[in-house]
Amino acid sequence: MQKGFTLIELMIVVAIVGIIAAIAYPSYQDSVTRSQRSDATVTVSRLAAAQERFYTRSAPATYASDFRTLLDDTSIAVGTTSITSDEGLYTITLSNTSCSSTVGSVTVNSCFDLTAQPAASQGQRNDDECWNISQTSVRQSSSNKGGAANAANTCW
Repeated sequence: MQKGFTLIELMIVVAIVGIIAAIAYPSYQDSVTRSQRSDATVTVSRLAAAQERFYTRSAPATYASDFRTLLDDTSIAVGTTSITSDEGLYTITLSNTSCSSTVGSVTVNSCFDLTAQPAASQGQRNDDECWNISQTSVRQSSSNKGGAANAANTCW
């Protein structure tokens, strides 16, 4: 009776494990990338909802022009238009200068644009499909690294 494994049996098992790992690892990486997009979508959606609340409570009706005003957080510097997402994977920027007007002495912003881009030191920098994730006062959108729109809208 033979005890143990032969070298050829062991090599076959190692080859099978290697093939399985070569297939599974890229799929795992893709799943992690897609799941981490939720950091951007959740943060941007939360901030958009805060903008809408701010708009309905302001007189005259206006959107916030910086995160200190929007979040009513005195620890944020005045004029800050860029913050990190809840989990730190994205940088969120706020802009609304393209639709501002002055009524009397008050600047009124009639729109907003929140954009999430992968933070410089995070793994999301390798996300070619959903590079920018944006929400404006009228719609959601996303684009790839080349700037082309994500037609399948898989980012949201």
